[in-house]
Amino acid sequence: MKYWHPHGTPPGKEDDQARSLYGYPIVPGLLDSCRTPFRATGLNVPWYAVHGNHDALLQGTVTPNPGTQAAMVADKRYEALPSTMTLEETLAAFNEIGPADYPTSSDAPFVTVTPDALRRAVDRGEFAQLHLQSPGLPHGHGFTTNNVIDQKMYYASDVGSVRLLVIDSVNHFGGWQGSLDEDQFIWLENQIANSEKYVVLASHHPLTTMFNDYSPAGRRVCLEEIQTMLLKYPKVILWLAGHEHRHHVEWIGNQSTNQGLWQVETASHIDWPQQSRTVEIVEDSSGDIYIGLTVVDHAGEAGYANAKTPLEIASLSRVLSANAWQKRPAAGSENVDTWAQGTSEDRNIVLRIAQRK
Repeated sequence: MKYWHPHGTPPGKEDDQARSLYGYPIVPGLLDSCRTPFRATGLNVPWYAVHGNHDALLQGTVTPNPGTQAAMVADKRYEALPSTMTLEETLAAFNEIGPADYPTSSDAPFVTVTPDALRRAVDRGEFAQLHLQSPGLPHGHGFTTNNVIDQKMYYASDVGSVRLLVIDSVNHFGGWQGSLDEDQFIWLENQIANSEKYVVLASHHPLTTMFNDYSPAGRRVCLEEIQTMLLKYPKVILWLAGHEHRHHVEWIGNQSTNQGLWQVETASHIDWPQQSRTVEIVEDSSGDIYIGLTVVDHAGEAGYANAKTPLEIASLSRVLSANAWQKRPAAGSENVDTWAQGTSEDRNIVLRIAQRK
């Protein structure tokens, strides 16, 4: 069996690969512990939300439709491909560039699961509305009632001495890589051109993954056009992104002429190394800008005890993430653990931009 069974091998089944080959543990009661309600600690600082492909698309790739909605509430969980499709055909249909879809066939093997009529995809307007209902600060976490109505998941906000522009890099037509719709691109340049402050961009996708140009309606704006526009404006100093699940820092533009900006990617909490980072921006008396980056671990201890409490479960999660066999070269992965954690210069470092005013 491929999938880890934390309670142990089910009667009559073989040991799963996770335990028999890769040393995964038996953790009695883990699934029940994961289902136990808990009160989130929350953050005691203002936080802003960024819309990503896993917020909008099924498995971050497929646009929800009536067929996928019917599958969500049904009583079947498919375990293998239908006889009419090969793995290569399936992967080609479930691609980084849209369109993307799931294979369908009545002869695909499945197990029966409990149906749930409440399962559904969350649309963009509801995504914004749920943030407006959050008790944290600022109210809406960047979103307003306008985002609920027009379902545009991008916004601008002044945060201290910088102008924060949060963009929606999701291609809602499908595919897990990013791009911008043309209206948003026009909005973005207008915001930058009219800003009297330094500009910080934030998006789910980094610039290097903004090449999903699939669009059955309208035009998608991709990385070359976005970069060309940004390099026209010296006030753009920083782009914060995720998506790749790694720590990575790079200069976009020509560093020898001080034309460009820093792009900072941060790793994910779902896989190794399960870290966040703080970003501090300082301008000295000469006008030079310094961007201090510090990587932060979550509060889970090194040991997970019985994995009953939220912190113990977080500890177990980190242990498992360090042993993700799917990312080993033997499994055909190019992205091994060390790729995600980056180099020392991708983690704790101070970046400099020479005076621009």
